Amino acid sequence: MGYSYIEFLKDLKMGREIHFIYKEENYYIGELNFWRFYDEASEIEGEDFNDLLQKVKLDGKSIMELWDRIEIETIF
Repeated sequence: MGYSYIEFLKDLKMGREIHFIYKEENYYIGELNFWRFYDEASEIEGEDFNDLLQKVKLDGKSIMELWDRIEIETIF
């Protein structure tokens, strides 16, 4: 069984940082920040992890909606 969205939420809430891949692009998400690697303009800040998750959209969809297409690379 793979890494679930619920585990992802728990890790974010604990302050862990996650590197993932979506459509061959590398992304980083932490408790308060999100960005696409090597693209400063893509940075999004949230007041907390819930706020951040509401703001982050990839192809107009939330991470939850795209979960089955996301590949978790590293959890820090």
